Amino acid sequence: MSTDTLQVAMKTWATKDLPARLDARQTAKLLGFADHDIQTLMTTGKLTPLGDPAPNAPKWFAAVEILQLVADVGWLNKATKEVSKYWRNKRERRNHPRGGSQRPRRATTQTAVLGCSLETVDVANADLINLT
Repeated sequence: MSTDTLQVAMKTWATKDLPARLDARQTAKLLGFADHDIQTLMTTGKLTPLGDPAPNAPKWFAAVEILQLVADVGWLNKATKEVSKYWRNKRERRNHPRGGSQRPRRATTQTAVLGCSLETVDVANADLINLT
């Protein structure tokens, strides 16, 4: 880290009244990501927590390092792409599960008892069929 960058980081740190260690929520807020995206950034190697925490332990990040990443447009671009890639892949896995039907799930018919008559509604075609 250059001395100019270090001075800017220290000045920002002082004005924001930040602690030396940030938890995942504070880190997400500073970086402009959602809380749940921090796990994705750690998995892809874009963020490294302090120490060697257990998988289920709280994660802490160095405030000075996070402030440096905030100023790095290249890193922000790569991190944003990784998070977008994660969510795109997750949507594809949900819409096309392996070993199951390749068609997306949707309701086709619903049956309801209305008064004394039995009616079936075709949700896909929005038709009402009276079965009395």
